[in-house]
Order: sequence, then structure tokens, then C-alpha cells
Amino acid sequence: MRKYELVEDWVRTSIRDNRIAPGDKLPSESQLCAQFGVSRNAVRQAIRNLAHEGSVESVKGVGTFCRKRLANSMLSTNIGFVCFFSGSYIFPEIIRGCDHVLYQRGFHLLLNQSEYDLEKERAILVNLKKKGVDGIIIEPVFDGHGRSNADLLGELSDQGTPVVLIDNYFASPEFSVVSLDDRLGGAEAASFVWNKGHRRIGVFYQADYQVKILRKEGALERLARLGAAVPDAWIVGFNGQGPASEAPRAAERFFGASVELPSAMICSNDEEALHLMQAAERHGIRVPDDLSVVGFDNSSIAQIGQVSLTSVHHPSFAMGETATTILLEKIFHPELRFVTRTIITPTLVERSSVRTIETEEVGVR
Repeated sequence: MRKYELVEDWVRTSIRDNRIAPGDKLPSESQLCAQFGVSRNAVRQAIRNLAHEGSVESVKGVGTFCRKRLANSMLSTNIGFVCFFSGSYIFPEIIRGCDHVLYQRGFHLLLNQSEYDLEKERAILVNLKKKGVDGIIIEPVFDGHGRSNADLLGELSDQGTPVVLIDNYFASPEFSVVSLDDRLGGAEAASFVWNKGHRRIGVFYQADYQVKILRKEGALERLARLGAAVPDAWIVGFNGQGPASEAPRAAERFFGASVELPSAMICSNDEEALHLMQAAERHGIRVPDDLSVVGFDNSSIAQIGQVSLTSVHHPSFAMGETATTILLEKIFHPELRFVTRTIITPTLVERSSVRTIETEEVGVR
């Protein structure tokens, strides 16, 4: 055998005997040179040949990895990613976290945005199915009760395309999930404003997205435990996300109504909090002097403007990394068919949008 063939034969045999598993990193060039007493050129020739046949994948500056899943199965190295909006809010950080892991493993991210449209999301999934991607990471459009694309995602999973849900999930336990504990986040926001002396507290939330419904429910449940009565007029729900969000109109209606205002409002994300604060300013209501506001997600929006926003932190980058790591494990070990549920405990970042008050009259006109 030629010297490079010694290395090739050892790698192939190690893969066949599962001493090198799919996704494992091969020994370095130096280690292989020492192990077989060959030159670097021989090792590099062996790696080139193995890469050409699809057994390994070299990533510059990182190393060489085993690529084969099954005896006759090859990876496309493409991962489908589906989120609501790829270029704004928390989504760029989630994408960056995903790409950080994928780049090191020689995979590529195919970006798709559903714009919080169930039918568009379905068309994207059908297209990804046709392309034959190796896996899918998706923030699904789902309000917790109505229609969803869980059936199509289940079909993809059954046909061998691993799926990981990020930031939202279905009741069905068949998919791995990486999500924030949104109900707890809402509860922590409620406790925070309560401990700041507020007793008249409302909620401003998106009513057609499960994640934000959970945040609202967590806040109201905690306020009930604390003994705070929240009038219906202070529970303001609206539909839509991004450009289609009804939050601006809902905020205008809220401040235009002839009711006594709360001293604090908990919002289900930072964009919605910004709409609320802008509407308050138009109505001559000062934040935080007249109205304290808490957001959710700790996005870049939270630090825009004269009043920086107190917000529950969303670890977007870390969630992207975690979801991608789980997906790659599914890709490289399809025989395991495992399902995981990663729920992250939220933390709150205090800024200047919430004031401390000593006493407050409780009552609604």
C-alpha cells in the first residue's frame, strides 16, 4: 500500500466499525503523521481522497469531520432555517447563533422568512422538502390552539429530515424544542413592577401568538397571586407581527378610552412596548413618570430613545447555538430518534422605563 492509502484504510475501517462516529472530528494532521509514520503530504492526499468520496468534510482552521450517516447516504450540508423576519428584531442574533455552529461543521444555512403567515410558511417547507435539506430549524407560526404546519413538519421528520423548533412549539411532543420559559418571564416582569410599588398594572400583548399569550398568562397569574385585581380594560390584546401588527392602533385606542390608566404596563415584546410608549407620548403621558413600561426580549430597541426599556432578556444567540447543536446530533445519529426539550430560565434587565413609587391609590373609574 502507498503511504496515503494506510491513512485512508484506517479512516474507512474506523468509520465502518463505529470507532469514528458521524460528526466526530478526525485526529489532526500531526497526530496522523505520528501514528502512521508518514509525511503531511501523504495525510493530506488521504484526506482529499476521503473528502472526494464523501466520507469526511474538512473545515478550514477547524479540522476534518466524519460526514457519512449511513453506508450509502450523503449529506447536502444545507440546513433550512425558517423564522418570521430574517433581518430585524431578535432574529439576526438567532441566525448568527445557528450559523456560528454550522460554519464550524461545514454546513450552510438557507434563510427563509414566513412573515408570520401560515400559508407562506407551508410553501417554504414544501420547497425545503423538494431541495432535500439535511435538517430544519423553525420558529413555527402557531397561536397555541388553531391551525399549524405541524402535520407537514411531522411528515418531513418521518421521512428522515430532522426538525428542531425554536422559540415556539406545538402540544405534540414529537419535536425537539429550544424555548424560553415565557410564562415565567411574564411572571417575573409582574413581580418586578409589583416590587417597585405598583399596584395598578396592565398587560399589552399579541393575542394570536402562543409565546406572547404565555407571557400574558404568566403576568396575570403572578398578579393574581400577589392580590392585584386587573380590570379587563387594562388587558389589551391585538393581532399580527412586524408591519402587519395591530399594536399601534391598539395603543391609540387604549389611551383614547375614558378609563383610569394603570401605573405600569407589561408588554409581550419590545416592539410592542415601543408602540405603546410612542402612543403615550402623543397623548401627553410621560414614561416613566405617568406610566412605567416593561418589554420582553431585551432587543436593540430596548436601548433606543430617551427612555431605555426595562425588558426580560431573550438569549437569542445562545438559543440559535443550542438548537443547531441538537439538530446536528439528529443528523449524524438518525438511529437514536431522540426528542429533547430545552427550556431556558429568563432574566430581567432593569433600565429607566420603570419608576419606584411608595404609595398608590387602587381603583378604576
